[in-house]
Amino acid sequence: MKSVLFSILLSALSAGVTFPGLENWYHPHRISLTGAGGTVSNVTSDIINPAALWTLPRLFEVSFVSYPADITAQSIHLSLPGKQSVTVYGLRQINYGLFDGRDELNQETENYSATDTWLNWAVAGHSSRWPLSWGMCAGFFISSLDDKQAVLFTFSSGIIINSKKLKSKLGISLINAGSVLKKYSESEEELPTALVLSLSKKLAYLPLSLSVDIYNRLSKETAEIRLGGVFKLPYQLQLKFGTSINRLKQSKHDNLAKDFFADTGFGIGWDYDIYHFETGMYSYGPGGFISGLAVGINF
Repeated sequence: MKSVLFSILLSALSAGVTFPGLENWYHPHRISLTGAGGTVSNVTSDIINPAALWTLPRLFEVSFVSYPADITAQSIHLSLPGKQSVTVYGLRQINYGLFDGRDELNQETENYSATDTWLNWAVAGHSSRWPLSWGMCAGFFISSLDDKQAVLFTFSSGIIINSKKLKSKLGISLINAGSVLKKYSESEEELPTALVLSLSKKLAYLPLSLSVDIYNRLSKETAEIRLGGVFKLPYQLQLKFGTSINRLKQSKHDNLAKDFFADTGFGIGWDYDIYHFETGMYSYGPGGFISGLAVGINF
């Protein structure tokens, strides 16, 4: 299965479609919400809307995510709030595993690996005059396939408008913009730049915030709609869930249980004193599961 996944990845890159590592999930928060929650504050908010970083405390957090076929992702984040802004430093890496080397004659050669590494810096602030927060981030993304390597400069920015009267937030962001500094080959390779519209609302009679995100990649004609929610419980517990319109593609109509959980995320977060724990799981339906764990400390 791993070789199949790698072949798909390599052919996508060769066709200049995208860099998948820019859209992978490195944290259980993103897994639980199925990539939704563009206005929900988290150390990984720079991926979908960096303006949501504004309310972060002084926090150091590490996370680990397990994909099918022994593919793993890790991240380290540090958020440092100041007087007028919050700065977040992030390091993410995904390891696609070790592969059997073969030459053009199908003879065995040395094994090789594939990895993506993303070093990011972000800053977010808040207007003193308007109910508006802003954020921007920049970074370097290094993708390695065997002896080939690509280097990208990435940039994202966004704003969030907060209506206390309506108990809702509206976010707009441009993500994964930038340029290719070093290519795999002479073929054209483009970034998965996308425009994201996010809306969230706290319900009046339930401790629940619902989110709707419209993810419109500029290279595609159709947008992806993602739905998520955060349920606040006593004892500093949070339940998170999410899905998207992709569940229609993942449903095979041959197994009711797998179809029911197709393209569905679920997670639990818990704050204890200065510590933060979070775990999440996402189901591809017939394609398997993604699971993740994060541990953080306020200091």
